[in-house]
Amino acid sequence: MTQVAADDWEAEYRAARGTYEAFSLRLQSLIIDLLEDAKIDVIQVEARAKDVDSFVEKIGRKGAKYENPIEEITDLVGLRIITYYLEDVVRVGEILKAQFVIDESNSVDKAAGFDPDRFGYTSVHYVLGLAPARGELAEWRPFKGIRAEIQVRTALQHAWAAVNHKLDYKSTTEAPAKLRRRLFRLSALFELADEQFSELRDERERISSQYEGEVREGHLEIPLNEASLLAYLSDSDTISAFTERLRQLEATVRMHDEKRMARDRRDLLEVLDLYNIETVAELDKYIKSDIFPHMSIPPYTGYATSVPDWLTAYILIDKKASKETVVAIYTEAVWDKLSRAGKIWHEKKRQNVTRKAARPSRMPSTRPPGERAAARPATSSGH
Repeated sequence: MTQVAADDWEAEYRAARGTYEAFSLRLQSLIIDLLEDAKIDVIQVEARAKDVDSFVEKIGRKGAKYENPIEEITDLVGLRIITYYLEDVVRVGEILKAQFVIDESNSVDKAAGFDPDRFGYTSVHYVLGLAPARGELAEWRPFKGIRAEIQVRTALQHAWAAVNHKLDYKSTTEAPAKLRRRLFRLSALFELADEQFSELRDERERISSQYEGEVREGHLEIPLNEASLLAYLSDSDTISAFTERLRQLEATVRMHDEKRMARDRRDLLEVLDLYNIETVAELDKYIKSDIFPHMSIPPYTGYATSVPDWLTAYILIDKKASKETVVAIYTEAVWDKLSRAGKIWHEKKRQNVTRKAARPSRMPSTRPPGERAAARPATSSGH
């Protein structure tokens, strides 16, 4: 390619780059929606259009031969999807194949059949374009015919690629002999860690399912942790009754997004650990004996809304938690509200205990049945 031709292509790409950038952002938004719909949680979806300098450098490389580089270069639009688990790389690939037209000749699984003289494993690369039906939609029509390259990799694959890029060793022949063994060992550790993360997720799901079954059966002598607490909060008659009581008190009860709910459960676990409540059975007994009897008003207003958050607030009040403990979980403003609510709570609790102690005892008689009749006073007959 002559310098004049290279300058012409640079000018043409510079003029068109806005369209490529818009396509990258539109694709990013669509893929995020597709992943959320499939309930695939990923770390990140990155998008970019190749900048002009990179385009010029690529067409000017030694040995580069392009008749029309704007049409032939496949990564003018690039996206990278970083997943948590290896199996999610496969699931993401299935979604891309279902939603787009894949250019199989330019797509490659760089992890499959990896040459033994190369370090590590990289990612799956898809070169794709819009499916005909989507390309006819008004909002997508400007991007018909444009291809994009999408990399799909795990977090560990991404970390390896970043570090390996800095080392800049493409094969064992380039690496000094004393470093080769260490690089191979590191590569194997990254691959093993990816596999172990997947196995850990599977084991976590198995344990969670086991806890759910135990709670449904009423077998609550299980240790308190994130999985067992979630099972208890989701499928317990005690929690159902607690939630209904909150509604009767006109307290706000709602489900938040999963991140907020997970945080509320973590806060509750910290409080339970602080007060040495170690099993689901102990928590269940505590709620029945120390929370239910004294619930007459919400402990405070304007903050707690989820069920685990309400439980946390009630326990902090009932245990007369210190300011330091409350502020570590909530804020100083919440401490003021909990302090005021605590005075009402413990006065109510004192009254309940006093009333219970004042009730007459109905102890059964220890006398034999015959003696009871003899001891009964005679009734007057009126004579």
